[in-house]
Amino acid sequence: MHKPNNLLEHDVRDQLDWDPQLDPTRIVVKADSGRVTLSGSVPTFYEVDLATDDAAAVGGVKEIDNQLLVGLAGDALTDGEIAVAVASSLDSDRLVPKGAVTVDVMEGYVTLHGTVRHHYQRQAAEHAVRRLDGVLGMTDDIAISGDPIPGDVADRINKAFQRSAIIDEANITVSNIGTTVYLDGTSDTWTAREEAEDTAWAAPGVAEVIDRIEVV
Repeated sequence: MHKPNNLLEHDVRDQLDWDPQLDPTRIVVKADSGRVTLSGSVPTFYEVDLATDDAAAVGGVKEIDNQLLVGLAGDALTDGEIAVAVASSLDSDRLVPKGAVTVDVMEGYVTLHGTVRHHYQRQAAEHAVRRLDGVLGMTDDIAISGDPIPGDVADRINKAFQRSAIIDEANITVSNIGTTVYLDGTSDTWTAREEAEDTAWAAPGVAEVIDRIEVV
């Protein structure tokens, strides 16, 4: 789906305004042949990713360059206060193994360390941090130990693609070298691309997914 730049910008702005969890008042949207750039600032780090998800849901968006910064409202929290809040959030999340993830905080930027068995556990740790006040950015250094990868992992992922109502019509080739899975090809929507990557991550033994899918 091709849209003129001005129409795509308008649709993305409307989508951002539609989201009750997002404050889009300081977000600037620019479109260039399907490539959308988000600049400006939002109150929380969580809203940085939320803006990307909202823009990705708009038809005609092929690529997103998120340049948003976090501008705190009110008094900034100290690194110690943020570290305590992060540790508490990780500990209360039922999907994050107890004691598996540790945290460093430097001037509001959080780094997660540790090892978990599954990608969804690493995602859960990220989500537990993103919503917290005072967090300006995050680096995820959590490793995945995982299970041995099956020899037919690419076939298993392809079958999962075929079962999906979202991915079914995408033209995606799956290959792997060891525990790394490569996704190549094209999809009609950003949503299908993200669904393909999440599906590949769900396969047993996968330690890394390289997503080279183009949205056309």
